[in-house]
Amino acid sequence: MNVIVAGKQPQWNWLSMDDAIIHCTQGAGIWEWASSDAPGAPDVVLACAGNIPTIEVLAAASLLREHLPDLKVRVVNVVDLMRLQPDTEHPHGMSDAEFDSMFTTGRPVIFGYHGYPSLIHRLTYRRHGHPNLHVRGYKEEGTTTTPFDMAMLNDLDRFHLVMDVIDRVPGLSSSAGHVRQLMANKRLACRSYTRTHGEDAPEIRDWTWAS
Repeated sequence: MNVIVAGKQPQWNWLSMDDAIIHCTQGAGIWEWASSDAPGAPDVVLACAGNIPTIEVLAAASLLREHLPDLKVRVVNVVDLMRLQPDTEHPHGMSDAEFDSMFTTGRPVIFGYHGYPSLIHRLTYRRHGHPNLHVRGYKEEGTTTTPFDMAMLNDLDRFHLVMDVIDRVPGLSSSAGHVRQLMANKRLACRSYTRTHGEDAPEIRDWTWAS
């Protein structure tokens, strides 16, 4: 039996075909083109799995570049969740050394996921850096609304992810308070726009990744 899955809406192409083949074969990897941590260790890791979380994480990374350019951000994308497990538990799993080199052991990891956050925690509970892992995902909040408003209802939107980074990177909350307030204001403005116009604000609908 052959199954073809296709959506009706235009989708982002984040990688070239050759890069996509490598990335999907690996199952998870650092997206160097979206990261700003080289050389050296990151201050924070933004990880994502799923279409909408990937868009929101990349948009959050873009906002951090704009408003906190000195912050070192690493973006990790996961397409095979079983890669998060140890290699002793699943044939697709990573060794501890590989996992630690990708996610670090001592930096905060903000993970956007399109399902229940508890699954990511269950898959990674044995990892060295698990106490630093903070997952944003579906938490039974939803209604008939716009895609971005749905993300906001579940605290998975780009503005909330930036606020998470500011709250969790040591020393950043006091120095980046103005950026945090800006993100909170943008959430309110986008929600108000949705309630008034019945669609997402232009800055959300027309957002593109600026390399």
